[in-house]
Amino acid sequence: MTIRSLAVLALCVGAGCTDLSQRWELDHARVLAVRLSTPGLAAGGSATVDALVVDDSGAPQVVTPTAVAAVEDATRTGGLIIDGATVTAGDEAAIGAARAAAGVAADQPLVVTLGAVFVIDGEQLIATKRVRIGTEAVNPAPVTMVIDGVDVDGVATVAATGEVALALRGFDPAAELEFDWLTSTGALSRSETSAAILELAADDPRTGHVVALVRSDTGGVTWTTAAITAP
Repeated sequence: MTIRSLAVLALCVGAGCTDLSQRWELDHARVLAVRLSTPGLAAGGSATVDALVVDDSGAPQVVTPTAVAAVEDATRTGGLIIDGATVTAGDEAAIGAARAAAGVAADQPLVVTLGAVFVIDGEQLIATKRVRIGTEAVNPAPVTMVIDGVDVDGVATVAATGEVALALRGFDPAAELEFDWLTSTGALSRSETSAAILELAADDPRTGHVVALVRSDTGGVTWTTAAITAP
């Protein structure tokens, strides 16, 4: 895949070309979140790219991209160097020139959009990620999933039917964060808060996965996942 075609496809995905019935349904293969190990890069700083994806069964996994490219004119990337799944910011002079070309104030970060290709069960999927050049930023702290009041370490058993309380522990309550819960079984309510409700009906699958994404206002992301069983 060429950088040009990658850029076009990445822009399509970023514009919402995929049609989903419910944003929280894990009912087909897709990229849930693209992560930079450092979402904000000072001059010369580097970060690696990976993503949380799900296959057609809704099972999550972390994968690295097979290709990454900047979806920008070369003069506006701040000298960004891409080597496989690693991106490195240019020096102060390159960043300054890119800010000027993009009309960005000297005290503001230069935002560069990346397009990345991920392979899930042999299928190529494209997703975008914005990296802030010229300023440092970090991902939100790792979080713990809490199901019905119990901390979960990867696997949880829940009641066969009825409501299951989902929550997160470990995030900074003072931070500007966005939350996103997803599931491959049952139905979610309050899925964009730190505490959601999973409702299981008698005809829902007895096994599945629950995913929680936490995003910051500076492009950071963290996640936690759990396999659930409802005997």
